[in-house]
Amino acid sequence: MKRSSIPSILLMLSLGAALLVADDVGAILLPSQDKDQVAMATPRPWKCCDVTLCTRSIPPTCSCQDVVDNCAPTCEDCNGYVHPPRRVCLDRYTGDPGPRCTGAGTGGN
Repeated sequence: MKRSSIPSILLMLSLGAALLVADDVGAILLPSQDKDQVAMATPRPWKCCDVTLCTRSIPPTCSCQDVVDNCAPTCEDCNGYVHPPRRVCLDRYTGDPGPRCTGAGTGGN
């Protein structure tokens, strides 16, 4: 009776592939993750937001629609024409929109 060596060969190949995708700190990245993209993630342009507008993509692309007196210093596109003299930051961010500023959702950042 012959034993098949195919399962053991497949196991060795899958272990080798797992070691290739492991980065230098020991975390294993999924094949869909881009190591350079994860390392170069940009910070959110706002600290908190009550009125977020996000796409349904994974990860979502979000914008904060809070009307504020002054945009955050990290905002690159501050629009003052929506509700003069109040403003809205038109920056878009890919990822989690972050925490809410108020519990009721009526405030700004």
